[in-house]
Amino acid sequence: MKARHLTERREPAKGRRFAWGRVQPAAGDAATWRLFRRCIPGRVLLEQRTFPATYSRAEIAAGLRAMRARLLTAADAVDLHHLGLTDTARLQQQEQAA
Repeated sequence: MKARHLTERREPAKGRRFAWGRVQPAAGDAATWRLFRRCIPGRVLLEQRTFPATYSRAEIAAGLRAMRARLLTAADAVDLHHLGLTDTARLQQQEQAA
């Protein structure tokens, strides 16, 4: 069994927390980060972005924070829709625009 380094991925925790994964190709010229979150109806939401190796840690961290915020907003929208607290036509327009 191959051991994985702790910074390659984080297993999904119980509850509605984030999980993440980082994939780095053998060439090492970029790293793809994936953030996951599960919403109330059990749907898994994903945000993915590839950062070139030339980006600093601060730039990557800022990008990951923005991804996390978008993912949280999307999960909240799905949760509110599931609870019947939002206008479904507006949500469908936003999904088509994205």
